[in-house]
Amino acid sequence: MSDRPVAVALAVVLVMAAAAPRAIAQPVNSITAAIAWQAARTVAPVARDQGEVLVGAGGAGEAGEAGETGEAGQAGTKKGKKGKKTDVAAAKPGGTDPSGFVWDDRPSLRFGKAFRMDFRLKLQADVRASSQDLAPVGGTFEMGRKRVGIKGSVLQRLEYEVEAEIGDPSPWRDVFLDVKIASAAQVKGGKFKVPFSLEELTSPTELDFVYRARVVDALAPARDIGGLVHGRLFKKVLHYQVGAFQHDGEGPKTLEPPLLPGEVAGLRGRAYAGRVVVAPFRAASGHKALKTLEVGGAMVTTTVPEGMNNLQGRSVFDGHFFPRSLYVNGPRVRTGFEFNWMPGPASIRGEYIRATDAREGQGVGDEQQIDSTLVPLAAQGWYVSGTWVLTGEKTDGGVVAKRPLFQGGVGAVQVGARYETLWFGTPGATGPPSTSPRTSQAIENRDSVVTIGVNWYVNRWVRVQGNAIHETFLDPARSPIPGRASFWSGVCRLQFVL
Repeated sequence: MSDRPVAVALAVVLVMAAAAPRAIAQPVNSITAAIAWQAARTVAPVARDQGEVLVGAGGAGEAGEAGETGEAGQAGTKKGKKGKKTDVAAAKPGGTDPSGFVWDDRPSLRFGKAFRMDFRLKLQADVRASSQDLAPVGGTFEMGRKRVGIKGSVLQRLEYEVEAEIGDPSPWRDVFLDVKIASAAQVKGGKFKVPFSLEELTSPTELDFVYRARVVDALAPARDIGGLVHGRLFKKVLHYQVGAFQHDGEGPKTLEPPLLPGEVAGLRGRAYAGRVVVAPFRAASGHKALKTLEVGGAMVTTTVPEGMNNLQGRSVFDGHFFPRSLYVNGPRVRTGFEFNWMPGPASIRGEYIRATDAREGQGVGDEQQIDSTLVPLAAQGWYVSGTWVLTGEKTDGGVVAKRPLFQGGVGAVQVGARYETLWFGTPGATGPPSTSPRTSQAIENRDSVVTIGVNWYVNRWVRVQGNAIHETFLDPARSPIPGRASFWSGVCRLQFVL
């Protein structure tokens, strides 16, 4: 089925959501109040605290965003605590917690604080242009995401999420349960992102730029099936995550056999991951501007079977500048360091990531016909980015337009810039550089990228992003445009998130 009818539908939804939020909100609130009142009369009451419900940018008043954004660091937990007071609590007499069908930022089914189920929808459509040939990656138009899901909590102790991509052969994204024993100890199991990289753990609908940094896209492990223990200590100053996973993420999804097509590659090893994020000024008195400062580090280790299974480098639009063409075997180790600071309308963040693939016994052999162990293949890179909300909204907890379009304002406007680099090679190796699969010294290559972007937050549900992207490659012969070292690309994204 073509994505273009879906894109037309998305455009209609965007216009409706931007142009008529008040017209929609008033009848919805009336219907919500009626449903909630009937639920109060027919459903046995449960113990609840009195007071109003707070809804933030993510619409999760009690728990905040517990999925991708929530795992990105301390700031993600604030998402549901910030925001304006709504009239949801007024759906029942006395201002108690609502029950029944509720519509805040999205439709939700609730029974006080005992049960919550939010219904989620994420749509993204991209229009792209580049000097690089885009035909192999779908052309100038892409329906980037069509995701539906549910997310919620039970008795404020169990959080759950199920999310799937419509039309994808492997549709399941986040599918997990998270049990809260205490704030210092929670246990999570299912399919979710391996705790590595600030930007990888940030939801794609919350990114400052259309695409993740190249180093994150290439070296962060993404999702896998596993278990995780995590929690917050010292008044939420320290956030830790420790887990074990079936493999080291979804990419690459398949592994090559070691020698001939008929041979079978060894099993991928389990991955073990750990991540610590510290907000040193969060609990300190004063230092208001520094309370959102976070620094952290992470590591993931696994074993990669013999074969052409090295990590690969790809351009923004999937052009291979360092392909999977080298034999590796043995431990794969990923390390990362990150920082994030969101003072007022500004934000600055950055990461450094390094990954090594061992090449045990992958040499061409010696006089005793024993294959030598080669210098590990290394991949490393970093990025630093900064943004500023011109209309004055705060970035901590997510940008929410104070004056949405058609509601007395023009929404929120944010500008930003990012510089990044991703490099592949074999540091410390000897011998002539070569592209041979068993070379001792691989020919290095690097992609350096400058991105300039603008984000328009039309209202709580609609965002428009525009990015101008300039890529420069160390080896022009292995550029996505052979013989050309640098070129420009551009992308405009329409996003609707419910």
